[in-house]
Amino acid sequence: MISYSFIPLCQILLVKCDEPRLVISPPQTSLYAPAGKPFGLMCKGEAQDAEDGAFTNMEWINPRGEVIPEGTPGVKEYGLDSLKLSFVNPKTDDSGTYKCAALYGNTKTLEVNTTLTFYDDIKFEDCDAIQNLIVGKKGMISCRPVGNPQPSINWEKNKQRVRSERVAVTPAGIEISSVTPEDEGLYTVEAFVPSTGTNKYKNITVNVLTPPRIIELPEEFIAIQGEEYTITCGADGSQPLTYSWFDPQLRDLSSVDGFKVEEGLLTIYRMERNAGGDYMCKVSNPAGNDEATFRLEVQVRPNIVQLDNLTREENKVAEMECRAEGVPRPVLSIRKDNSYQPLQDGQDERIVVEELEEGDFSILRLRINNLKRSDDGLYFCKASNAAGDVEKAGHIEVQFKPDMNLTPTTSVKAWSANPANLSCIAEANPNATLTWKFQNELIEPNDERYRIYGGVSYGSLLVLTDKKTQYEIFGMYTCEAKNALGENSINIYLEEATEPGQVTQIVFDKVTSTTITFRLMGPGNTGGLPITHYIMKYRNANEPEEASILVEWAKDMPYILSNLKPRAKYHFSVAARNVVGEGPWKNADYIMPEETVPEPPTIITEQETISNFPDRFEVRWEVPNDNGEPITQFEVRYFKVERGIKGWSQVDKAVERQIRNWESNPSYELIGLHPDTYYKIEIRATNKIGNSLPESVVIRTRAGEVNDGHTSMLDEDVISLPIIIAIVLVALLVILVILDITCFFRFHCGLLYLIRYRTCGRSPEKVQGGLEEGRACKGNQRNGPDARPRHPYEDAPMLPMRG
Repeated sequence: MISYSFIPLCQILLVKCDEPRLVISPPQTSLYAPAGKPFGLMCKGEAQDAEDGAFTNMEWINPRGEVIPEGTPGVKEYGLDSLKLSFVNPKTDDSGTYKCAALYGNTKTLEVNTTLTFYDDIKFEDCDAIQNLIVGKKGMISCRPVGNPQPSINWEKNKQRVRSERVAVTPAGIEISSVTPEDEGLYTVEAFVPSTGTNKYKNITVNVLTPPRIIELPEEFIAIQGEEYTITCGADGSQPLTYSWFDPQLRDLSSVDGFKVEEGLLTIYRMERNAGGDYMCKVSNPAGNDEATFRLEVQVRPNIVQLDNLTREENKVAEMECRAEGVPRPVLSIRKDNSYQPLQDGQDERIVVEELEEGDFSILRLRINNLKRSDDGLYFCKASNAAGDVEKAGHIEVQFKPDMNLTPTTSVKAWSANPANLSCIAEANPNATLTWKFQNELIEPNDERYRIYGGVSYGSLLVLTDKKTQYEIFGMYTCEAKNALGENSINIYLEEATEPGQVTQIVFDKVTSTTITFRLMGPGNTGGLPITHYIMKYRNANEPEEASILVEWAKDMPYILSNLKPRAKYHFSVAARNVVGEGPWKNADYIMPEETVPEPPTIITEQETISNFPDRFEVRWEVPNDNGEPITQFEVRYFKVERGIKGWSQVDKAVERQIRNWESNPSYELIGLHPDTYYKIEIRATNKIGNSLPESVVIRTRAGEVNDGHTSMLDEDVISLPIIIAIVLVALLVILVILDITCFFRFHCGLLYLIRYRTCGRSPEKVQGGLEEGRACKGNQRNGPDARPRHPYEDAPMLPMRG
């Protein structure tokens, strides 16, 4: 930096300003300039009233007394009286006293000197803008200011002078004995050269870093062969953290197929059986690194490599072996199909279960002595270890001679023209071959009395019963079955079926004036087949046989006749029927009793039914038998009851009602009931003879509120229809009034507008004139987009309201 003085040159040299002289610019006797940067001095002659060219032989002389030649660097003339000295790349060696000399008027020698010092500018060496320190260790913030002359140095942190017992300022920087997080921040180093006035600053950002420390990594990781897994390595420390993974062979897994390394995650796409061992996670940052290992254990799901299918004869020995492998060694069990409990050694004296080990294999042997047919089937061997379960099925086939126990029947009924089908089932392994015999004689396939179907383990013999007149077909048939292990047979008896015998007895079980309920005692001889129906013919004894009415009842159904006439004698005939036909008729006569009171009604409502309402209930019943005289009315009687030890007891006066009009199922609605109360309802039927016995039911009303004690709140209309109509009319009237007021103020038309002028003194002539002038409102149209109908009075002037 060059320091300029503004003291007048005349005063410094103590000369008179009007004498000729040489002047150096800049006008200092001592100048400072940085080395390496271009610099120049100007020497100029000055004299009062001097003519151009008065100063001659002007030259610059260096500190070594040598005249500096013209050039760059060098000297160069500026006009007739000026000479410039230029330095392009000055060095400190170029420092010294430089002299400018010239002749004035070719007679007087003039000289002027200046001392020029070139110095090295301040530089910052080994001074990175961002520097890192490691917590807990010795640290150095490096920055070395250099220059010529050597500058003085000052350090600041966050604009505060650096002062600490742990900190020592050196020419090379700041030494910190033990770095702490408080040492982080913005540091500023200042370099100053007093002689030149040069002052420079350098900012340094210091980060205090924490070395990485692994805080999350399993000590042991268990994986299953063939699966995909992701293992996490977590660490703390200053960012950025770099993760590396290594396998037991110390391979960097980021470049190994089948592995993926992503920050702290190691993904193994398909776990191989031999992938176990010690794996290492390494974490690094600029402050250091940390590493840790974990043990990878690979488990292998069980694999059943052997399970035999066996074929053994009944009462022999079957030995089944199940062999499996896996890591860890699997545990084996065996169960039979349709059972979830494994077979245990000794659970049956015939069963032996033995567990063995052979190399890497687990072995389970099942031995079944004295095989039974029930031992046939699938056996499931299950292998289990920590990696999972697997199950495989093997089959034990038990062979045995034919068994005829599944044959559906050993007795078959048949009748003329109805073929008989004899079925034979031979359970056998291997399958059995069937043959048929009649009365111990072999039936040939071409025998016209039979049709033979099947023949292997299942067979059917169709006996053509229409041949009974020609051949003997009823009797004992034998089905014989044979396989490689033996033979067996079963006898099937074919018997002839007939119509049933006569009904044993007709019992008149329940009789009213118009109905009879029968109880029929079946025939002692059913004809070899079950009774399916009973048939009855009945007529008034005074009527001919042709007037008989035929009724058919399925067996075990109610046998009831109705609509009979009181005091009439009836003739009844009953026969039993099976699939062959009808048996003989059984006859009986009966005189009906005279007319009497009706049967009690049948109430449809169940006992203790809860009503849907708190104050009413509808009861329904069926019309009973009138017993010869038409029912004229029903009497309904109801009252409150309470339950006691001896049953229901009446607690208030009964209400009675008569029902004289009804449809197929009469009903009556009880009203005025109390909520959550029990009521007993009695119903009687009446004809001209009298009342029936009462039929009763107990019901309960629902809890809730009632309106005035008669009508349920659930049934009462919230708003009656007339009120709704009135509300709608009022609403329409209000809308019309609003529309008329709108027309009055906006369009000057409407009923209100007309009334206003009718009542405010407008003369009829003016009104008529207005009408003629404006014509009809709907007929006068304005032009333009805002055209609207004009009222006849729209253009008329407003008249004052009359008081």
